[in-house]
Amino acid sequence: MNFLSILKYSLILFVLQTAVSTASTILNGVDNLASQSPSNLLMSQYIPAILVSLLVLSFYARTLRSRILLHLLAVVSLSELFGFAVVSILMGEFYVSPTWFIDLPIAVLVIGLSAIIGSKLMALIKLPHNKSSNTDAARRTGS
Repeated sequence: MNFLSILKYSLILFVLQTAVSTASTILNGVDNLASQSPSNLLMSQYIPAILVSLLVLSFYARTLRSRILLHLLAVVSLSELFGFAVVSILMGEFYVSPTWFIDLPIAVLVIGLSAIIGSKLMALIKLPHNKSSNTDAARRTGS
């Protein structure tokens, strides 16, 4: 396992998730979060976070050759640990999100989808039509 890349992508995921969450909260207002309907909360908080996670994790999965799920699980776990630590420090007590029972299945789905998307992207990159044009030129000249 490449622990340096896991740490790097965990930090990238943490920073981007924090930025998306902060932007969403600023746009919707802190007071409006509690009064939002579940569908509005899903659209304003969860969907942007899921899309950012899919983007970062799929890009990482595309670079991996083996143990893709294990690497993605490590990235998400470490990123969530960073988040837990920062929020707990800011609040002055251990803080577990009241929506953890929603967040956990979403994280599992995002990890699975990212592994699939990353594998498909890796396969697209390896297709024969993506090979260097030098082989085509050599074939045409009879070399």
